[in-house]
Amino acid sequence: MRPRFVDELRNVTVEVGRDATFTCTVSDIHGYRIGWVKANTKAIQAIGTHVITHNTRISVSHDDSRRKWSLHIADAQLDDTGPYMCQINTDPMRSKMGFLDVIITPDIVDIRGPSVVVEGGSAKLECEARGEPTPLVFWQRENTREKPGIINRSREGKMERRSRVDGSVLRLHKITREDAGGYLCIASNGHPPAISRRLQLDVKYRPAVSVPNQHVRGVIGKTVALQCDIDSFPRAEVSWTKRDDLYEEIVTGGRYIKEDFHITDYKTRSVLNIYNYTKQDAGLYDCKARNEMNLKGETADGVIYLNTEKEPTTESVYTTPYFIYTDYDLSPGPSKPFLTYNPQISTRRKSGTESPRRVVPHPTPERFLNSSTLSQCCGMLLIWSLSFLHLYFSLV
Repeated sequence: MRPRFVDELRNVTVEVGRDATFTCTVSDIHGYRIGWVKANTKAIQAIGTHVITHNTRISVSHDDSRRKWSLHIADAQLDDTGPYMCQINTDPMRSKMGFLDVIITPDIVDIRGPSVVVEGGSAKLECEARGEPTPLVFWQRENTREKPGIINRSREGKMERRSRVDGSVLRLHKITREDAGGYLCIASNGHPPAISRRLQLDVKYRPAVSVPNQHVRGVIGKTVALQCDIDSFPRAEVSWTKRDDLYEEIVTGGRYIKEDFHITDYKTRSVLNIYNYTKQDAGLYDCKARNEMNLKGETADGVIYLNTEKEPTTESVYTTPYFIYTDYDLSPGPSKPFLTYNPQISTRRKSGTESPRRVVPHPTPERFLNSSTLSQCCGMLLIWSLSFLHLYFSLV
């Protein structure tokens, strides 16, 4: 029985410097021999157990059953890349082909670009990468879920937003504060892992002040807090002033304590706490911010109006009765107006003045369906009795 191949010769991929092995599995080898050839150069590597090539990194082996024959390439180099053939010296010859791919994983050699740019300026970011095969290089914004992507503005004013920009060079024009943040250079050649390096780009711009609550009320004897938010780079210096005769900066200490909270590299929250509030603290307050981008004496301002919460007043409430005319009559014939009773809830302040607050309807009979004169008189007596009883109990 003649020998035959049991399996295909598998392709092999290794990094430079690693060992590579091809294995041929055959059956019924008997007196036949296995040969190894690098197909693209037709260079014989080994026959049977003998190495033919002068490459000292090449060796061969087989198992005890002589079914599995292996070609070993130690410390693989880029020159070892190519097709390798396993042959059986039958007539005609039988063979299987496998490919060795020696790679260099991507590596970013250098990344260059300015770290700080003035708003309105331009920047050029460069990234140099190497690998085998030659890696694909592209740029992305860091934290793409939070950032708006790379904004590409042309000199003609056109704007395009991209999630990534291919190429080793990224050019940014007419930079705004939106462009500040981290930029990633990413290199990949299809063989994991891809590699990345980060470049931080900061944008200098003047402070912008916003006030969450422009009208604040203070309670006498309590603590009141005034707040403003500042967006700037570099971080701004924040001060508070009151628009009074002195119009001087409020110095922290005593009843006035200023606290600055750094939310991010670009955002600051300033809080002025006024302890033991008094009426004299009421007025207009300025939150002022400036950094090196401001001209001399120039600041960004936010204004807060602070006034005093009104004190609650004590009031006494009682019932004042009064009489009104109604157009209902208890006798037959055309109805004639007569007096009925209706109470009103009024308020008397401590100063002695009266001011009606609200009218509460009092349940009174509107009409009696009795046509006799006696019924009319009884009805009127009943109304007057109920009215005076209500007045009596309200005054007791």
